[in-house]
Amino acid sequence: MTPARVPPAGVPAQPGIDELASWLAMEDDTDDLAGLAAAVREAAGMVIRRVRYESGSPLTWSQSALLSELARRGLATASELADDQGLRVQTVWASLETLEQRGLVARERDPEDRRRVRAHLTDRGRDELRTDREVRDAWIVSVLAEELSTEERSRLRGALALLERLAGSEVAGRRHPPGAARRTAT
Repeated sequence: MTPARVPPAGVPAQPGIDELASWLAMEDDTDDLAGLAAAVREAAGMVIRRVRYESGSPLTWSQSALLSELARRGLATASELADDQGLRVQTVWASLETLEQRGLVARERDPEDRRRVRAHLTDRGRDELRTDREVRDAWIVSVLAEELSTEERSRLRGALALLERLAGSEVAGRRHPPGAARRTAT
């Protein structure tokens, strides 16, 4: 008999769909934009933590993100990946080292500039990324099917469009626009 899995701190025992739905259903209240911002951040974090937990993936979030970016780009330097992910180059370099040891990534010198080292996915890395995505997606699909009504799924689709718009915002004063600045913490 397998012991019951206990979610880590910050991951609700239930998927948190009720909380997420109530936040998405909030009426427009411009006086509470800070509260809405906190709710969006918290809901996104809850979903990410829960999906990561339920997948049982051996990949960390940042490793999965690096594999995804390498799948998209083909070849990339640690500096390019750090800029894209908002991480420090040293953090990316360490993650690439781990991924290379596991056979998921290979690194090679740039033939035009031997000082540069570029990383790319191995076949095993592509397989691991595909499996990781399939497992995560399967859990999400099961929750969407079992927990949300057709109407709620429709509302969620609308909210996703807004979240994508929020993520791509060009609002003045951003501290760390993608590809322009790195965070100082890992």
